[in-house]
Amino acid sequence: MKRWMRRWRRSGPSFRPARLIVGLGNPGSAYAETRHNLGFMVCDRLAADGKGRWRPARYRAEVWTGQLDGLAVAFLKPQTFVNESGPAVHAALRSFGLDASSLIVVHDDLDLAFARIRVRPGGGSGGHNGMRSITRTLGTDAVFRVKIGLGRPPAGVDPADYVLSRFAPSERHDANAAVERAVDAVRMLLTTDVDSTMQQFNKTDGAQRPA
Repeated sequence: MKRWMRRWRRSGPSFRPARLIVGLGNPGSAYAETRHNLGFMVCDRLAADGKGRWRPARYRAEVWTGQLDGLAVAFLKPQTFVNESGPAVHAALRSFGLDASSLIVVHDDLDLAFARIRVRPGGGSGGHNGMRSITRTLGTDAVFRVKIGLGRPPAGVDPADYVLSRFAPSERHDANAAVERAVDAVRMLLTTDVDSTMQQFNKTDGAQRPA
């Protein structure tokens, strides 16, 4: 048995985080920094601010466990490709002794304007196959989400190709700013109620929009 798996079995289940934050994305260097991997980027940024470590998990995911802003938290990056994220999320929740109410999922959204942030306490998948996999596997759509807008692809560009493309140079500043705002939204959800977080982040031009 691999050494890391022996360590995981000895120490992993004894750690009980307050929340499990899942960032959706595709594994491998070919997909790094693509639009569909914004969830991974947010988890990496959050982990850089905390005190903990990443490790491989037996359920095909990378898991970070440690402290962020004084709270015990875990971050999860499924390594199953976006469309099959559900089983890894379900396994992680079971491993940590948590249920869906302790879950926050960060993902991209084609139907949200580019670089916009939207916090939601639940609802449908909105056409996102990763969220569809998670809600079907868990048997509930009452899952907190922090969504980062991609906007619709240009005319003639297939949405599947668009989400797997990298940001244009002209988009990178706003994309990076959106990642930072999503990081702030997650941190606020960890310490504040969802209504206050939605009021803070679900705005357009300073006006409140429904979630």
